[in-house]
Amino acid sequence: MSTGQWLWSFRLGCAALLLSFAASSAEPVNQINHDACMKCHKRNGQMLGHHGQDAMNMSCSSCHGEKGSHPRKPNDLVLFGMQAATEPALQLAACMSCHTAEQLSEADWTHNVHAEKVVCAGCHKLHSAVEPMADMTPQVRSQLCRNCHIELQE
Repeated sequence: MSTGQWLWSFRLGCAALLLSFAASSAEPVNQINHDACMKCHKRNGQMLGHHGQDAMNMSCSSCHGEKGSHPRKPNDLVLFGMQAATEPALQLAACMSCHTAEQLSEADWTHNVHAEKVVCAGCHKLHSAVEPMADMTPQVRSQLCRNCHIELQE
């Protein structure tokens, strides 16, 4: 075998090794991201973080409700956020189907204060890999509170 052939074979072998390593070390895709809804909603990203764990055994309809007449409008899907068309009471009911008032109260006193006035998605990020509220410093959290309360006074 000539030096050129040996180098070519060596390069191919290294490339194959790297590709096999990359494929085996890739992050697994959670089952919720194989939900039928993702065929159209890939642009919305994937369900990551706590709610995306396979052990939770969730699907998109666990929170958003059954497809019904979707994609036609109007439909009964629950949308989350301060500006969402879904009534705050329905958003809260979807969250409270898993999270109890007692658990939320023990986690943080602000849940009691805001329980029926602010939707959960007003503070929490539901699809993200990291929950920003979990690692927020007290100073940043206080500023977040001030921002909302100043807006309410205006």
